[in-house]
Order: sequence, then structure tokens, then C-alpha cells
Amino acid sequence: MVAPFTVEQLNLLYGHSEDLVFFLRKTGDTFIYEYINDRCEKNFRRNLVGLTIDEILPPDLAAEIKKQYETAITKKTSHTYRDYNLFSLEKTAIENHLTPIYANGEIYVLTVSKNVSRQKKAEEDYLFYQSLIQNTIDPMLMITSDYTILDINPAYETAFGFSKEDWMGKSFDDLPIAIKKMFKEMKQRLDAYEIGQPIHSAVFTYQKSDGTNHEFSGIYTPIIENGKIRAFQIVMRELTKVAKLKEELEKTVNILESYKVALNYAASVAIWEPDGIIQFANENFKQITGYEIHELIGMDINEIGTSVSSVEQYEKIQQKILSGSIWRGELKSLKKTREGFWVDATLIPLIDVDGQIFQVLGILFDITDRKELEEQLRFMAYHDSLTKLPNRISIVQEFARMKKNVDAAEEWIAVLFIDGDDFKLINDQYGHDTGDEFLYQFGQAIQKSIRKKDRVARIGGDEFLIALTGIDPEQAEFQICQIVERIKNNLQKGWEIQDCHFAPTASMGIALYPRQATDFDQLVIYADNALYEAKRNGKNQVMFYTENPL
Repeated sequence: MVAPFTVEQLNLLYGHSEDLVFFLRKTGDTFIYEYINDRCEKNFRRNLVGLTIDEILPPDLAAEIKKQYETAITKKTSHTYRDYNLFSLEKTAIENHLTPIYANGEIYVLTVSKNVSRQKKAEEDYLFYQSLIQNTIDPMLMITSDYTILDINPAYETAFGFSKEDWMGKSFDDLPIAIKKMFKEMKQRLDAYEIGQPIHSAVFTYQKSDGTNHEFSGIYTPIIENGKIRAFQIVMRELTKVAKLKEELEKTVNILESYKVALNYAASVAIWEPDGIIQFANENFKQITGYEIHELIGMDINEIGTSVSSVEQYEKIQQKILSGSIWRGELKSLKKTREGFWVDATLIPLIDVDGQIFQVLGILFDITDRKELEEQLRFMAYHDSLTKLPNRISIVQEFARMKKNVDAAEEWIAVLFIDGDDFKLINDQYGHDTGDEFLYQFGQAIQKSIRKKDRVARIGGDEFLIALTGIDPEQAEFQICQIVERIKNNLQKGWEIQDCHFAPTASMGIALYPRQATDFDQLVIYADNALYEAKRNGKNQVMFYTENPL
């Protein structure tokens, strides 16, 4: 197909992906499918290539999807949205990641659709749980398996006269002796609990904040991860009528079970204070960051990946969270080993009964593989597959950036059209494998001859384009000829391929911006005309473009 990628390239990246992958081209006010992967074809039970969105989907759904595509094109950057309509009969939430691509005068959109129903359920379950625990009238306490206090709700503070700020982060051994005695029986029961045992309630006598003793029914639920108890959720209910107590305890069990399901579904979970100090991290978070749990607790969440994401980005995220809103997006961070990784992050501010944010919950999903595939795709779109040098699309974009700089500095750009001499003889005499390696080495010789600010691109066969920027109009010929001589010298030094030494020559044509043209395509035509005149004079010749060559 006439596009920046071949079907083979897209299949190499996405052919076996479990996600739905579409590659569409904009035509008029609709989009036509240029490629779909196997997963997509199985879901739709047909090949969509050659059809438009309007031919495949109901009008309302097609209009909504086209609106999202236009948003990505207008923003000229990746755009993500969730769709609950495409597979509505299956009650599936689909997250669509759109990447606009501009090539050969056409506009394309690469769409990767991922099933995020599980993540959505985890987020909704946890938010539902937080709403219940913060507003319930029953005292609730969460502690780690080593009896460090993670959280208490407002009802707990009121009933027993304890301040959350004074209790958070303390272990059982840090508590006053009188408090230890009061909770001694509860601790004994937790010590004796083993995974697999049914959840039980027990009656305890505790002293309330007014100094009076009351009986409470306590139910403790373990939070289990990877076969180990990580924490306990403890709910205290003051005994009143037995029948009502039983009913309410059953409701509490269901709530806590929902919470466990949410945690089990979440890939990587961390909780930190509004100032960024991490209070909790699960095993998956440890694995994705490379830090041990004891290293993570007390660490500033901003320390993970500060050299990747800008301070401005973190400040924007922090501003949204502190406003009470959930932030969702993609972040690149660094592991302890300094290796980069990408996550799809949902950051949820946890709000207490007074409306204050007391913690932030982070639910993270590793998308490193997907981002690496996107980077490969981006490289293929702008580079030649044989020489790994930029292609014509890339040098056209780079030329536009160069123009702004030289116009401001009143300098020139030289466009060199280079054609290897007798390349056909290499293919005929040594074969195409040697010819391919010859072209790679030819490109490398050119690359190391130019300056860092210049650009070289392979545009086909043994033809290369070079853009030399920052040329002084007063010394243009001298500066250009210096670089031309370096190219010739590096080609003459040559290289070895299968015990054969190659030291080729090349013919070159040169055109100047803005002296001879301001349009890149016109400059290439003029440089090609000069190249033609150079070849008329023999091999290894260089010609500057003139309007009336002899």
C-alpha cells in the first residue's frame, strides 16, 4: 500500500498482538482501513481493509470515533480515549490509543485498542470502597502484617479518641502500654490467623474516648498478595441488637471482599502522602521499579523518574490531584538500575470526611513493550531500512527547521545531491548482499564526513541528499568544498567486504538556499540538474547549479 509502512512491517509489530490494531487513512470526511491485525479480524469476523468507518459501524458510533480521530489529527499528537459502545453487548471497556502520522501528503491514524474492563473495575471498586470506609459510622483500622498502622477512619478517631496523625506509621510496639493491653487480644488472634481460614468475628471490650468500657464486635479481613498476608482490615462494631449486628457484619464482609478483588486486579499499587512520601507499595510496584519495599516506604514518589519527566509535568499532575481530580496518563520513569520503563497511571486523590486530601492512590500498568513498538514504528517511518539513515520524509522536515534558523542568522543552506559512480557494477559482479553492505558503508562514510548540525538522507538506490546548514554567504564555496573533500577522502579510504576492498567515487550536484530557490523540492531539482552536468564531465566530479550550464 502507498503508506509509510508496509503490511509486513505492521504485521511484524502487531500481527500477534492481543490488542486490536487498525491503520487508517483519512479520505474526505471519513477514514478507510489500510490495515488490521489478526485479532481485529477475529473480533469483527471479516477483513475491513478497503472499507470505511461509515461502512462498518452504526452512524452514531462512526461519528463519535471520527470525532476522536479528528481530535488526534488537530492536536498533532497521540490521543487516548475510552469507548464503552463498540462492544457494548459484551459490557467491555475499550481504551483507544490514537497516533496521527503524516506522510506522502496523506494523513494516517494508527489505532491500538486495549480491553481495560479489568482496570476500570479495579478503579471503580476502590473508589467505592473509599467512599464507604470514610463515611461509615463504624471504626475501621488498617494495619500491615507486621502491625504497622496504615490508616484509621474518622469514626475510629471519634470512638477511641485517637488522632490519625499520631497513629499513622506507628507499630504495635510503639503504642502506649495502656493501648497495648486494650488491643492485646486482637493481636493474639491476628498472630494465630493462617491463610485459608474463614474470616471470623470476635467480641472485645474497649474503652471509648469518654472513659467508659463498651463491647465491640471486631471482624478482621486479611489482604493477601502472592500467597502472603500483607495487611489486615479491622472493622469494629459496637454491640446493639444481635440480628442487626449480624446483618451489618455480612455487609462489611462483602465490602472488604470487593476491596480485596480490586487490589488483586490492580497491576502495581502505591499510596503516598500529598507531599509525595510513599506509605505503601505492593509487590508489583516493587518489581516494576526495582526497589525493595523497605526502600520505597518513605521515598518521595517524585524521585522515581525525575530525570525523565520534567518538573513542569510533575507540577501539572500534582496541581490536578490536589484539586481533588483523578489524573490519568502515561509516564516514563526510571528503575533503580536507571533502566527506563513506561506506565499507564491512574492517580486518585483520597479524600477524608472533611473534604481534605490525605493520601494519593496510584494504580499503574506497565506499557513499556507498547511504547518500544511505537518507537520502532516511528523510526521505520523516518529512516531508510537498509542504511538506517534518515529518509526523504525526515530530511524534508529537518530542512523546514533549518530554514527558520538560517533565516534568522542570514545564512544559507546547501543541498547536495550525491550519486555513487558505477554502483550497478558492484551488484552485477559481487551480488546483492554485497551491494547492500556496500550501500550501508557508503552511507556511513558520508555520515561521518558531515557536521553534527547537518543531515544526510538516502532517497533511493545509490542516491543521497545532504543538507548543510549555517553556511556563511561570504565563504559558501570554501565551506562547502571542505565538506565535499572530506566525503571524497572517506570514500577513497574505503572499506572491506568479504576480503574485498572497495574505494568508490561519487558525483555531486549542489544548489543553494535561498540564493537559487526557497522551496526544498525545487532545490533538489536544481541539485539533480547540477549532478547531471557533473556526470557529463566524468566520474568523481562536483558541480554547483547554474541557470545556463555550458
